[in-house]
Amino acid sequence: MNPANLIAIYARGDSMEPTIYSGDSLVIDKTKNTVTSDGGIYVINYDGELFVKRVQKQLDGLVAITSDNKNYQPMTIPLEGLSKLKIIGRVVWSGHPMI
Repeated sequence: MNPANLIAIYARGDSMEPTIYSGDSLVIDKTKNTVTSDGGIYVINYDGELFVKRVQKQLDGLVAITSDNKNYQPMTIPLEGLSKLKIIGRVVWSGHPMI
C-alpha cells in the first residue's frame, strides 16, 4: 500500500456496529475503488451522501449495500441508480479510541 493512496476518516453513526463504532478511525485505500463479487467494507458516495457499508457486486450487475447492524435494512442499487454511486475506497484498517 502506497501511503499517498490512503486517507483517514472517522466513522459516524451505528449502522456498522459491532464491526465499526461511531468515532472509530478508518483508513481507506483510494485505489480499491471498484466493487467485486466477494465484497468488502467501502466508503461510498451515493447521491451526494457518504456512507461506510458492506458493498458487493451481484451476478446480475446490481450492487448490494448492507449494514452490520441488523436494525438497518439492506439495499440493492438498481441499474438506473448506479450512476449515482461512487466508490471512494475500501476500508483497510479501523481502530477504536483509547479511553
